[in-house]
Amino acid sequence: MSAGKYKKLKEIISQHEKAVTALSGGVDSTLLAKASYDILGDNALAVTIDNGLMSSCDVENAVQIASEIGVRHQLVKDNFLGDERLAKNPPSRCYICKKRIAEILKNIAGKEGMETLFDGTNADDVGGDRPGIKALTEEGVKTPLAEAGFTKDDIRDEAKKLGLSNHDRYSNTCLATRIPYGRELTKKKLEQIDQAEGVLRDLGIKQFRVRNHCHIARIESFRDDFPNIIGNSEHILEGFRNIGFSYVNLDLQSYDGK
Repeated sequence: MSAGKYKKLKEIISQHEKAVTALSGGVDSTLLAKASYDILGDNALAVTIDNGLMSSCDVENAVQIASEIGVRHQLVKDNFLGDERLAKNPPSRCYICKKRIAEILKNIAGKEGMETLFDGTNADDVGGDRPGIKALTEEGVKTPLAEAGFTKDDIRDEAKKLGLSNHDRYSNTCLATRIPYGRELTKKKLEQIDQAEGVLRDLGIKQFRVRNHCHIARIESFRDDFPNIIGNSEHILEGFRNIGFSYVNLDLQSYDGK
């Protein structure tokens, strides 16, 4: 099923001479960057924005996958927490963040003599209240995967066919999503989450979230991972406490994928 959609994706991309693709390191943006490079060659540029909200693992993955694809790649560092509106963590946080991302991409595109901006939003992402997607639309950022009808499953299927190393990598979101709206975002809080999730990742757990509730860390994971987490509880407790958490809770409600 994804073969026809991939053909359509390439047709959409081929309508543009040059394009900048936002590359997060996830499978969605990876597939888009791969297709863009295959069609446009050096007229395709992948950009990763290390904005202080991404996990260190995601940044590393983006650099690695860009090298695997062969696409031109820029890693841009910026401090999004310097924006007080974003740091206050309002419900419009994603809207503010995506607006800033679009601004950075436009600036890079201008220097490169490019006009087209691509984002890895897929068909499953469209619909409902999605302030981040609204911001991208307002800024003229195009979403070829969604336009071609690619669902998340389609993307994984096509990425596997193309031999992309991250085809089975679980989805991730920015670290700010681990902190409830209204609680200020700080570098320290985000680093705590990043380091805590690194502890779980080292145990071989692939899909999880560590929610930051002040001195309490709440782990969300798939139910199949509960035995691994409980079996390594002392190791996790020690690691999390060294990071700055006083208490560590395992949410008995299975992770819902958000």
